[in-house]
Amino acid sequence: MHRAPATRRALAALLLVLFTTGCATDNGSRGSAVTAAGRADLSPSDRVRAIHRAQEEVGRGETDATVLRLAMKKLAWSLDTPQSVRAAALESILWDKEHEEDSLKLVQEMLPTEPSRQAVAVMCTAVADHGWSTATPAVVRSFGRRVEGVRDDERAEFKALTALHPGERIEAVAVGVFLDPQTDPGPSGLRLDMRTREAAWDVLGRLVPDTTARARRLEEAQGGDKEGAAILATLETLRSQLGVVPSSGEELRWALRMSDQRAGDLGDWWAQAAAGAALASQEPGGREMRHIEPIRWAAQRRPEWLRSDREALLAELASRIHGRQVYTRTKEIRGNANANAERLSSVRDALGWGDVLALLVIDEATRDPEIASAIFAAADEDHEDGTTEHGGTLWADARGFHAQSYAPRGTATPDDRRFTAPREMIDSSTAALAHFHFHVADWRNRDYAGPSPGDLDYATRFGRSCVVFTGIGRDALDVDVYFPTGSVVDLGELDRP
Repeated sequence: MHRAPATRRALAALLLVLFTTGCATDNGSRGSAVTAAGRADLSPSDRVRAIHRAQEEVGRGETDATVLRLAMKKLAWSLDTPQSVRAAALESILWDKEHEEDSLKLVQEMLPTEPSRQAVAVMCTAVADHGWSTATPAVVRSFGRRVEGVRDDERAEFKALTALHPGERIEAVAVGVFLDPQTDPGPSGLRLDMRTREAAWDVLGRLVPDTTARARRLEEAQGGDKEGAAILATLETLRSQLGVVPSSGEELRWALRMSDQRAGDLGDWWAQAAAGAALASQEPGGREMRHIEPIRWAAQRRPEWLRSDREALLAELASRIHGRQVYTRTKEIRGNANANAERLSSVRDALGWGDVLALLVIDEATRDPEIASAIFAAADEDHEDGTTEHGGTLWADARGFHAQSYAPRGTATPDDRRFTAPREMIDSSTAALAHFHFHVADWRNRDYAGPSPGDLDYATRFGRSCVVFTGIGRDALDVDVYFPTGSVVDLGELDRP
């Protein structure tokens, strides 16, 4: 059934206003309109006007509809084409009644990874107008990506899903896609179906941030394919034995790796973690994946911490930090400098029981002389490398505290103020205590003490407790711990052993 509701008319009017702003020129009139639409030497507004003329020519029978469609699909796929032109190209073909199946296929292929919000808006409007319910997995996968500064319920994907599934909660739609992504896996190893599951879990985690409520959604879940049912069973084991439910797609990957390794390298670790989870304080707020290793370590070395409530743990942490020199970040990136929000006294109310426990264990680790020596050695290597920041993982396993550094990957644009974690570092850190990196481009780098907005984005994406070591001098580093919640705590200066 084809509809032309107010949503499409409003979108078309908006696109016309946005795309035709500016003075008209004669440039777009030279040659055919289809040719002009593809000319990179013309302004975006001229090219958009050419697309509109090409549509009129098709309507008058002066241009072949197939020629226009092929040209518009080529423009839509090209990321080098200006956003406004790509959006106009999509708008010109997605309501073509004679090629609806091809339009649906185009949306299903483009939408999951489309970076342009203008193009996403056009495609989601088409999905809603045509009632393309089979595009739900593609819409969910697009929705799984965060968009800074836009509320979830204001996004085009949310509105499209609401139109496709009236009366159904969007988190329930996400759970349905997670259980049965109805997505072709693609070429060997690509696992597009799993990427769709992970994106659906990202949506669920954002819409249902509370761990207990998320667990309840899983208890209510029904249906799904064979793999979806197996993953659901794995998550139930994780929840019942370790007390956690992943909150993002990356945490879902983490949880599945953890379960896979339970029968091998992590057998003893899992048993210790489960024992610790049974002993740990049951304060409200919910535990997260990043709390499993601190709980396991504390059960082995500081069982009294597990029996302590949040206020008692905060008192212990404050006592440890008291008297240490701390440094607050003053340099802004994306308008964010953290100001004094790194001091424990400023952020204590935002810290849950699990994060306070993690801070205590990380503080114990970083004050260990052996790990401190390893951290300074890695910082020396980072300082000598002017192409990128270095990083790695902190561990608290049977070997005691230790650090694992990872060689940075070469990038097309070297940047000594950015850390790009290699995928093997993330995938091999299943039982790690925390991820870390350095700010030591200069040894006296106190203005950059603390995480950047990009660092906070990393913690949010991967669900990790993270540490940044900032150079205060050649023999001193400031230690800042930050969490996916955005909370940052300065644990104070660390001297070279």
